[in-house]
Amino acid sequence: MIRDLAKKLSAFSEFSDTVLAELKFQRGSFTADAQVIKVHASMALVRASSSAAELSVKLIRPRSEVRAALGCRIQSSENIWRVFTATEVFDFVTAVGDTNKIHRFNPPIVPGLLLLEVLLTCADFAACRAIKLKFKNFITAGEPLTLQPIGDKFEICSAGVRKVLITVE
Repeated sequence: MIRDLAKKLSAFSEFSDTVLAELKFQRGSFTADAQVIKVHASMALVRASSSAAELSVKLIRPRSEVRAALGCRIQSSENIWRVFTATEVFDFVTAVGDTNKIHRFNPPIVPGLLLLEVLLTCADFAACRAIKLKFKNFITAGEPLTLQPIGDKFEICSAGVRKVLITVE
């Protein structure tokens, strides 16, 4: 389901130099569609939907060129939730037609929609009606990540640095 929605978003190639700032996934009955909702010089809102789900994304144009970064290493006392591999990233972007160069760095930046796809297989999120992700920092392949509850939300961190804030409905 996520890959089908990602393919629809990949059709908007004019946004291939943007980065994902926020996304919201919602289950329900929708009309299959993909459309640009709003565009400014530095930001775009795009939506893709199928009959069973809708995905809204906020894309921003970075002020400077995004460069590959080596991820932090998690301290040994933390529980590692997930480490994305470069192969996983390359397989995902190839499958959905994502041409954004940041997903081809060495190490590649993990696509937000790949992260969403993985989250929806986790017990905490599998039955959620809606999920919203706010991206605070990039996640790179090879970076050990933790997933932890914070009040009524969750966060994904690496070495104590918040990467993504997750809100579930």
